[in-house]
Amino acid sequence: MQARIIEAGKMPEAYAALTQNPVYFARWFAPDRPEVYCDDPDAILLVTALGLDPDAILAPIV
Repeated sequence: MQARIIEAGKMPEAYAALTQNPVYFARWFAPDRPEVYCDDPDAILLVTALGLDPDAILAPIV
């Protein structure tokens, strides 16, 4: 997910949004849980707020 957001040029906006909420920031950068579920409501909200397509950004890596 992070790579796709970086590729879309939206990482500065994502980082700004995440640093405004310590819980979201901790969840995003948790080394013990590197995965993000494609139906995670917080992830969907973040991706949508960035103006990106959650289905594309949160799609499983194949």
